[in-house]
Amino acid sequence: METNLKSFRSDRRFSVFSYGISHGPLLLRSGKTNEHPTRIDVLILDVRAMEIRSWFEGFEITKVDQDYLRNFRSNPIEMMQPGLGVYALSGKDWQGFILGGNLSAQQDEADFMASSALMREGLLERPLGFARENEISEATRPTGSEIEAAIRVLYEEGRFHHWWPTNTKPYDEFAATDPIGMSEFGGIAERILMAASRARLNVEMP
Repeated sequence: METNLKSFRSDRRFSVFSYGISHGPLLLRSGKTNEHPTRIDVLILDVRAMEIRSWFEGFEITKVDQDYLRNFRSNPIEMMQPGLGVYALSGKDWQGFILGGNLSAQQDEADFMASSALMREGLLERPLGFARENEISEATRPTGSEIEAAIRVLYEEGRFHHWWPTNTKPYDEFAATDPIGMSEFGGIAERILMAASRARLNVEMP
């Protein structure tokens, strides 16, 4: 685990895995593939503003002077506060930024949907676009292993019942080569599991 980094660079495919409202943790993730037997997580805390793609093939993030933000029409420099930093993002034919706190990176052998070692106590990782932290009780929140098990069942049932095209890859190959698809399936599986848990506990759905 590397913390308080000034820069990070990788040629691998990454995706925006989660962003939390409360403490602003932005988690970027590159899953394991046949070519890469490890997973890489990149975490930026206290994110107040950003311009980024949902997924990208290789990128570099570097801490820069806040004047860098003047190039962006969204005027993110107004969000600058003491203790925050500006990170320039660059990939193939694109540029972006992140205005936030500490930059950390972790490489491990965990599965794509497993929890990140970078997520500190009180920071809940959640797929982008789904329910806010305070809307879901801990009693209904599925674990990473539960979500991955549900993804596998959903995916293989789809192949068996021909919901997907006939040339759809087996699950293990899909999981190793399509992190974006895994993230999307993870969001669906999480919502199904939370709905089932709420029904079991007789908790009213939001």
